[in-house]
Amino acid sequence: MNMFILWMATNAEATTMVPLSIDQMVDLSSTVVRGKVTNVWTEPDAKTHTVWTYAQVEVEKVFKGNMGTDILVVEQPGGTWGTTDTLVESVARFSIGEEGYFFVEELSSGRSVTAGMYQGKYNVIFDPYSRQELAVRFSVDPRRDFDHRFIPLPPKKNRVSTEEFEQTIDEAVDNGWDGQPIPGVPLEKLEKINKKQP
Repeated sequence: MNMFILWMATNAEATTMVPLSIDQMVDLSSTVVRGKVTNVWTEPDAKTHTVWTYAQVEVEKVFKGNMGTDILVVEQPGGTWGTTDTLVESVARFSIGEEGYFFVEELSSGRSVTAGMYQGKYNVIFDPYSRQELAVRFSVDPRRDFDHRFIPLPPKKNRVSTEEFEQTIDEAVDNGWDGQPIPGVPLEKLEKINKKQP
């Protein structure tokens, strides 16, 4: 079995991996949506000899971006294709049927990846105590299977309702980019994606 392990996904053109606030993820993203994953598949990349995973998202709500369709395909480096495994640390993982928020960054290569790697995907889960939907960010080691049905309930102090989460996204989109840099991201890219605050 051929196996490639990419730390921080450097060889697979993935985005920067620094801690990002919601505001920064909105600034870095050309598209921000809520939707449901309806299909997941892998394909090899002939140029890099690595494997990429693709998630088809049926879009329910658009917060940022001009969507010409209600389907969005999100890409992440890593996955299995035949006898080739590409393990990439810190990428978002997907499973069919999961619902969530997707902050999507366009790379210069034309690929559409989650902003800040796993940081750019929040799952929607149900809190049986408050009877509310929560927005939860959950990462999984690339050697383990991911199944959205088994995401644990976060500690009470870290629970954020989807209503609060969407308000934060809406405010960040309405306010626009504050002109501040994001480590590892060229200012020209941020200027191209966003309107700047006056």
